[in-house]
Amino acid sequence: MLGFLIIFIGHFAYGITNALWKNPREAVGTFPLIAMRSFGCILVFSTIFLISQFYGIVKFPSISFLKFAEIFGLCMVNSLGLVFYVTSLKYGNANKVIGFGKLNIVIWILISVFIFKEDISTKKIILGIVITLGIYLIDSQKSFQKIKPSKALWFTILSRLFWSTAFLFIPYIKEFGILFFCIILELAVFTVSFTISIFQKNKIEIRKIETKTFREITFLILLGCIGTLSLNFAIAEISIFLFAILALMEPIVGLVFARIYYKESLEFRQILGISLSLSSSFILAL
Repeated sequence: MLGFLIIFIGHFAYGITNALWKNPREAVGTFPLIAMRSFGCILVFSTIFLISQFYGIVKFPSISFLKFAEIFGLCMVNSLGLVFYVTSLKYGNANKVIGFGKLNIVIWILISVFIFKEDISTKKIILGIVITLGIYLIDSQKSFQKIKPSKALWFTILSRLFWSTAFLFIPYIKEFGILFFCIILELAVFTVSFTISIFQKNKIEIRKIETKTFREITFLILLGCIGTLSLNFAIAEISIFLFAILALMEPIVGLVFARIYYKESLEFRQILGISLSLSSSFILAL
């Protein structure tokens, strides 16, 4: 029961941040924003780790340089998922991009079947196709004649592919502990985003960032810490297929939050696409 509670908390936190990225990205830029968020998460995780170590709750793990480099490299690859996701918000509104995120369940089902050898059935295949149809409807414009996918969809697909490497985290989380692993993960994210932001032409002046943007970045850090800690714990404790099913809470929270926060409206075909994707995904969980 505790595992289910933790994963629900994680997806609820990530659901809000999925929608919350849009405004700060437009004000600060993709890579500086990711760097700010990851640096904040490093500070939070490091503080929790040091306090826990002081009281004897956790111990600093013994880790070789090669093992550290191995984990760090994997986390750098995974961090590209966040880069592509935030970039996708440049080409589509939050409702649309979050709706595309349900493609994630198809990717995770494939991982559960072909890598973890979990059972597959005709029902799973059919419902996977229906989910894909729902994504197409979310991406479609005013007619159903659009064939070429949008840039927002392509960047979302890339983000989900890179994020799906998270299943490789499992042995490292179990060996070195969740807090230590999260510090390495956020350090890798910071390294990638900060390095790229250095070479960007447009530099950010902190003094010109509005109070609202600072507030949104703060929530991105806090909710990001909750989501990262919770979901990295969950992925090491439950089946991959169940992890994918429970992830359905994330786009639901994100879509509702985006509609309220950004005052974005959904057209009928997008509602139909969301309904098809969500209903098919819930049926998969039965």
